[in-house]
Amino acid sequence: MFLDIGLGILSAIFVSQSSGAPLTIWFIFAGILFALLPDIDFLIHIFQKKSHRHNAYEHRSIVHLPLLYIPAGSLLLWLLLGPAWAMLFTFASTLHFLHDSIGIGRGVQWLFPFSRSGYAFLYMHSRVVKRGLWQLVFIFNKKTTAQFDKDHGDDNWIKNIYLTYHPFALFEYIGFFLSIIILTIYVKTH
Repeated sequence: MFLDIGLGILSAIFVSQSSGAPLTIWFIFAGILFALLPDIDFLIHIFQKKSHRHNAYEHRSIVHLPLLYIPAGSLLLWLLLGPAWAMLFTFASTLHFLHDSIGIGRGVQWLFPFSRSGYAFLYMHSRVVKRGLWQLVFIFNKKTTAQFDKDHGDDNWIKNIYLTYHPFALFEYIGFFLSIIILTIYVKTH
């Protein structure tokens, strides 16, 4: 979540700089909102009291299908607010999905509707292997997801990753603070 906020801020700066759109507080908030919006399905999952299970990755619904979500949202924003807002949505959402494809969860269904497999890259958290698993691409389908969850799932993943010392959490917090520093420097120099 903290890295998504940072990625939303950086998306707003990048789109403002490249499109000429003014970097207003609303544009920054929109970048943050667009970077967090795909996780709206996680909030629904929490309210259904299923988040305690290590298969909380099941919360990923239509808002976690990039080939559907990004074009639909971008087109809607282009029509309602203009190209800079559509570009902001595209960048922030894409960065969210890239973030969701590394570390925790069971990847993102990057190729849906052509494939129902989830794809994750480079690193996956494991409750068994304390330093995590490293691989170029992890592919998750029903069979591999069930086995991975049995072998590596973590019932307390929020506590064990975000509320204790963990390299993934450290990366998220550093990314967030760097985005605040970059925003501060950008605002002072422009």
